[in-house]
Amino acid sequence: MPLISAKPIDRIAILLLFSALSIVPGCVDRSLSIRTDPTGAQVFIDGVDVGESPVTLPFSHYGTREVLVRMEEDDQRGERSLAPQHRLVHLSPPWYQRFPIDIVSELLWPGTIKISYEERFVLQPQDLDALSEKFRATAREHGVIGPLDPPEDDQR
Repeated sequence: MPLISAKPIDRIAILLLFSALSIVPGCVDRSLSIRTDPTGAQVFIDGVDVGESPVTLPFSHYGTREVLVRMEEDDQRGERSLAPQHRLVHLSPPWYQRFPIDIVSELLWPGTIKISYEERFVLQPQDLDALSEKFRATAREHGVIGPLDPPEDDQR
């Protein structure tokens, strides 16, 4: 006697159930949007250039992303430069995307679940003259002489 005995009608019902589940698979669309003020800043995520803001990109896995936003000198804007911003962005899954519940939302839910995250960056002007003077002072502290520094007299 077989261990599993099922009537042909039961086998057909089980086959129909699995067929229906494979026809209507679940789907999760995850996206991260980066917006800046002013718009048009260059956006880097995990060291990869993803374009100018505003930018929206899909992702597959949750976790921490390293985001760098910077905008170079622009004559039309009338600003010399905007200070770059660096931030670690933690993408945490919602409760229905945690194991073991995620099996339902990933595979069995009969529709598309949209999950979106948005990060905003406000870029502030920076004084490049003060920044360059700071770099020169640090170099002098470490004994590096630049081409514009006056030569020091050697007194031996």
